[in-house]
Amino acid sequence: TVQNTSSSSSHSNAKTTDATSNNNSGAGEVLSIWPQMDELDKRMMKIALPCIANFAINPLVGAVDLFWVNRMGNALAVAGQSAANQVFSSAFWIVSVLPSVTATLVSKANASGDQEELQDAVSQALIVGFCISLVGSALMLRFPEKILSSVLKDGAPALQYAKPYLYIRAFAFLPSLISLIGFSAFRGTLDTSTPLKISATSNLFNAILDPILMFTLAMGVPGAALATLGAEIISACSFFYLMLRRKMIRWSKLLRLPSWAKLKPLLQGGAALQLRNVALNLTFLAVARVTQSLDDTGVAAAAHALAIQVFQVGGIVLLALSVVAQTVV
Repeated sequence: TVQNTSSSSSHSNAKTTDATSNNNSGAGEVLSIWPQMDELDKRMMKIALPCIANFAINPLVGAVDLFWVNRMGNALAVAGQSAANQVFSSAFWIVSVLPSVTATLVSKANASGDQEELQDAVSQALIVGFCISLVGSALMLRFPEKILSSVLKDGAPALQYAKPYLYIRAFAFLPSLISLIGFSAFRGTLDTSTPLKISATSNLFNAILDPILMFTLAMGVPGAALATLGAEIISACSFFYLMLRRKMIRWSKLLRLPSWAKLKPLLQGGAALQLRNVALNLTFLAVARVTQSLDDTGVAAAAHALAIQVFQVGGIVLLALSVVAQTVV
């Protein structure tokens, strides 16, 4: 009996020692919230740096547009261009919930190695995006003044510059959406360098074309809109060609309407993200309307446009990091 008791006691002590050892080893594996330059940190940095550069291109090009419009020496021209640009951007981002959802679906399909599911996700996003862009462009082309009234009051002097700019930018709705979906598709496969090259090339074209159209050809503010439209078309065509080449989309799926069962995850995910986009962009429109109504000279609105452009460039780092986290998870 003594021997059995002693044996049981020893066995119990051994179990306790093993459990303690396991707990200690588990505690040692707890990940730190601070960068340790381990494999995860290196992976995050590898994806984040191209993302930051890619997201920074559009605000920087917006700053280039603003720079050249400001060189006209007319505060009303800056006010009109910034008002139309804000209206287009807000309208675009309110309906452009597809990229975030597409990146998630593509990332999931890519991780499981399902090429068919990946093609379905990208193709469905492009089909829905095409329908949305048709409606958005049609409204801007048909009712430019009513849409601009969300920012500019009736008879505002800046309206003469804002209306032609918005009219031309309305044609960029579809190319912009294709580019965003393309960027999200490549991002879902953890390829951030290809979108960076496309964005850099197309926006370099925009930066070169701005002064030529605005001053050499004396087109003024509409010249800036045409340069941006040209850059968006180049970007959209490049993304579409590469997605076809890498078999991320197929013509047969693009020309066939998807079933509700396949569209449901895309639309449900988009609806959840829609609330945040609507809230943010309604705030931007409200602020823009207040600054546009401060004076009729356009000086206050021009100053606000410069300030918000700097803010957008600075916020790119945070946006890129949130995108990296979404992609990795």
